[in-house]
Amino acid sequence: MKKAIYLRLITLTFVAILISSFISTFIHAVHTQDQAKEWLTKLTLSTAENYKYNTDVLSLSKSAGNNRITIIAPDGEVLADSEAVAADMENHADREEVKYARAGGVYIAMKISHTLLGENFMYASIKTDDGNILRLAHNYSGLLYKLLPQLPAVLAAIIAALILSLLLVGRFTKTVTSPLEKVINALSAREYTELREYKSPYYEIDKAIQSIQALLQNIADSNAKLYDEQKKVEFILSNMAEGFVLIDSKNNILLCNNSARRFFSCSDNLKIENVYNLARNKNILDAIQSALNNEQASMFEFESKEGLIANIHISPSKTAESEFCATMLIVDMTAEKQLEQHKRDFFFNASHELKTPITSILGFSEMFNKGIVKDETEKNAIMLRIETEAKRLSELIGDILTISKLESNNVNTEYREFNFGEIIMEAVDAVSPVKDDATIEISTDLDDVVYLADKRQIYELCVNLIENAVKYNKPSGKVDISLKIKDKNIVFTVKDTGIGIPPEYHTRIFERFFRVDYGRDKKIGGTGLGLSIVKHIVNIYGGKILLQSKNDIGTTIVVSLPLLKPIIEI
Repeated sequence: MKKAIYLRLITLTFVAILISSFISTFIHAVHTQDQAKEWLTKLTLSTAENYKYNTDVLSLSKSAGNNRITIIAPDGEVLADSEAVAADMENHADREEVKYARAGGVYIAMKISHTLLGENFMYASIKTDDGNILRLAHNYSGLLYKLLPQLPAVLAAIIAALILSLLLVGRFTKTVTSPLEKVINALSAREYTELREYKSPYYEIDKAIQSIQALLQNIADSNAKLYDEQKKVEFILSNMAEGFVLIDSKNNILLCNNSARRFFSCSDNLKIENVYNLARNKNILDAIQSALNNEQASMFEFESKEGLIANIHISPSKTAESEFCATMLIVDMTAEKQLEQHKRDFFFNASHELKTPITSILGFSEMFNKGIVKDETEKNAIMLRIETEAKRLSELIGDILTISKLESNNVNTEYREFNFGEIIMEAVDAVSPVKDDATIEISTDLDDVVYLADKRQIYELCVNLIENAVKYNKPSGKVDISLKIKDKNIVFTVKDTGIGIPPEYHTRIFERFFRVDYGRDKKIGGTGLGLSIVKHIVNIYGGKILLQSKNDIGTTIVVSLPLLKPIIEI
């Protein structure tokens, strides 16, 4: 302990001295740099005043302490330079000191000169009365050059401070560890009375001794606190999500928490003395008897009358008095079972959807292989049908993969800024072939905004909504698309004059593989996953989606996405 304290204090002292020395040196160097900037500013203002009466750069340079003078036109052309041929110099329009030069004020920039073999310069620029820019260059080596001359003095100070700290830390360590060693010896010898009489040079050590005395007193009073600990356990059990029941050898209930009461539909005020008053299920009662009589543990699934599903764990146990008892743990599995059912439904529907195009492709291929089709026209028609089914199969697999990734949160999102309106127009272009075939008119009213999100997901959202509005529209119908900013949300609206959706299907339209008219969807190539994908993408960004539709009149879908950062106007 003594060695550890000694090393840590020395290290801390050394680091503190080192940091303070370098900070002081750096502050001094910065102050020197600020003084140089102030001097150069005054010199530039004075030279600009002289420029009004004398435009000769050599004369101006001499009056400015032989510092380099450059006269630059507003378009960046170098008109004159005191140390170089102006005609040979490149255009300076993109130079920092030229771009930010202003009348009545001096702009300071520090960089390497490309004209004078890479030397470091401090540039000062000011816009003169005739519109040109006067630039004064002063050779400046930078902060590092100012720091280097002071390093020997800094190192000497660090070494001196370190030697002094070694002496002080050694003495301090001894005064701290010596009293602690005496306390440890007294505790080891169980000489507790000496702790009350012992006084150390430090308040903190006296405080530690008092804490040890209080701890000893707490140990002596531990029996008195068992009741409080029992209350704590009861509080924890009462607030557990899992149900817990403790049953003694006579089937009496010693403990039943709130979760167990709720599962068996017992009110909190009802006093339950026997297990038969709690559960009347034969499997549960038999498992309890097996645990009490045969010390056999059981685990099984149980469904209540209310439709709740739980895993019941019944295990034998013993009380502190070695009396046999049984514990019943009830783990609610309703949500997990529902999720499993959703997965089974998904796989069933996916298999059914995949089977149709695969069967068609296999059937047509078999016709070709057996030479059933002879006519070239029929062959071309069948090849076209195979191609159509293959495209539908590819589209279906792609949508299934997309929605699986979205539901499993296994999506590599790449957040970046992009123009939301441009994404919408890309989606419009993507559905143009379908639009042109059906002579659908698409009109847009888009605010130009930059949005922060995954560009691919937003494109997928736009394509699905616009494609549905076109596919399920009437011949010569219309699709109105708008993008607005409202209450710190991006509101994306797609409105069509299509066939509409009957009211009884409004709550199901976003389900996977759901179709209002299966025959029509199959004819136009729908997969039944588009709106489900849209819903998942909206949920990823914490947005909302609103559906308004009337049968044979049209459908309006409004997507509201919160801005992840302040909007940037284009």
